[in-house]
Amino acid sequence: LDYIPFTEWFPQLGGSRGSLDRMWDPIAYALGFVDCDHISARCMLTIFMLFAIRTEASVLRMLEGSPQTYLHDPIIQYLEDRNVKINLSTGCRDLVHEVDDQGRPTRVTGITVGPKDEVKEFDVVVAALDVPGIRKVLPENFRKYPIFDNIYKLDTVPIATVQVRFDGWVTELEDETRMMDVAGDQSDGKGGGIDNLLYSADAEFSCFADLALTSPTEYYKEGEGSLIQAVFDERAFDRSNDQIVQDCIDQLNKLFPSSRKLKCTWSSVVKLGQSLYREKPGQDKLRPRQATPVENFFLAGSYTYQDYLDSMEGATRSGLMVADEIVARADGPNGLKAKSAAAKAAKEEAVLA
Repeated sequence: LDYIPFTEWFPQLGGSRGSLDRMWDPIAYALGFVDCDHISARCMLTIFMLFAIRTEASVLRMLEGSPQTYLHDPIIQYLEDRNVKINLSTGCRDLVHEVDDQGRPTRVTGITVGPKDEVKEFDVVVAALDVPGIRKVLPENFRKYPIFDNIYKLDTVPIATVQVRFDGWVTELEDETRMMDVAGDQSDGKGGGIDNLLYSADAEFSCFADLALTSPTEYYKEGEGSLIQAVFDERAFDRSNDQIVQDCIDQLNKLFPSSRKLKCTWSSVVKLGQSLYREKPGQDKLRPRQATPVENFFLAGSYTYQDYLDSMEGATRSGLMVADEIVARADGPNGLKAKSAAAKAAKEEAVLA
């Protein structure tokens, strides 16, 4: 069903335009930052199927604080405990590779990294990147293979992430005194308001949360109230940062009228011109598999083909899939280990000659 938008599929089952506008559009914007008129039916049905077959899919979890502290740091610690070396400030400049008689890449021998263009040699290379990242890394002759050339046909979506802090609790609807109360230590989710991920059909940001409540360890500040985070899609991308902040406040005031009595004490806007790939019809056939025609070069990332969406879970699944591909090709007389050893031996012989 990747060939039609959701609005073409949904009415076949009796769905109404009103239902699309009020219920399914906010879900589509939350999934891929596009509406039901432009999102692939496959994308939406993937979510429905997940909720139907996995009982834990509806359980919502929020990190206690920032992704760096509660997601990245534990992964880094896990890797370093196993003697993995993570090289920072050594950006990839080029993929050093062998070619066939038609100029097509056959094997990656290393990566040129850092400001001094140092060449690091590897047996296997996995490019775990997003769409703009992989486009920067791939040498031009890799595009002689359709699997790589198709990556340049994937469209991406611009977004603007907004954080706005207030001198009270924006989502506190029942008690005005509680809404204004920021005295004392209200960490550990003790602040007023709704401690959850929120959705709305009446704002440009369909999905948002008060991080001071959902992730208080790093986002709550004593003496301050809500820290609302919302993501605007391409409809707002070209506006000035000040305008986006004001639009966010105005729309929050519309959703929570009592919040008009609160003042914004701080704000931030981060724009990303190329975020997720655009989940429009016809994109699935352009997404590459994890294994490639270059025998020891593999791809990972949520844009690669896996049975989920362009998301953190999709990226995780792609990582598991690329690991399976490497393990399956590792051993045997024609395996990655044997070919790597043969290539090194040939290089040493050439040096001696």
